[in-house]
Amino acid sequence: MNDFSMDKNDPDTFFTVEDKIQSVELKVKGSKFIASIIHSPNKIIADTKYQQIKKKYHDATHNCFAYRITENDFRYSDDGEPSGTAGLPIFKVLENSDIFEVLLVVTRYFGGTKLGTGGLARAYSDTALECIKSSKKIVKTKYVTINLQMTYTRYNDLLRLVSKFNGKFKQSDYQDKIDLTLHIPKSKFNLFQTEFEQNFYDINNVKKT
Repeated sequence: MNDFSMDKNDPDTFFTVEDKIQSVELKVKGSKFIASIIHSPNKIIADTKYQQIKKKYHDATHNCFAYRITENDFRYSDDGEPSGTAGLPIFKVLENSDIFEVLLVVTRYFGGTKLGTGGLARAYSDTALECIKSSKKIVKTKYVTINLQMTYTRYNDLLRLVSKFNGKFKQSDYQDKIDLTLHIPKSKFNLFQTEFEQNFYDINNVKKT
């Protein structure tokens, strides 16, 4: 089991999982539940990964899921189970685990015994929780990305400013100009932007994402 170990006072860090499907299996009164979790940084990837897992378990009775990209970008589905017995319990496990950029699918092969709504919710929740407990956690940083083009004249000054705010960068050289992609920690971006605009007002083609 991997423990959560991260400075909760750091607003820029969050938990996710590695980009490799990690699975666990539980049996409840004859039914087999298989939970699969995978890193999904956006909903397009989450939907694609879900279809891949659903194809893998195409003969299953249900492939219920939840994904949580950010606090405001999430989705869940019961995939034919009684409303509220599968997708929501899976999502609540993600939410309570404070984990983001993940897709969690719980596949069920019906074993002949009905579990009732309460039993279903517990089975899906327990399987999802076991999957998260056994998965490999990764700590990531929330960044604001800036793309810009500049001459070499102020290059070192800009790199010092990026370093001051614990940012990262990559560059592409084009003769007398440089294309730069800057990654600034989200909580520090406003302060970075203020200093940037004060000191590098002559830089054009600045785009923020």
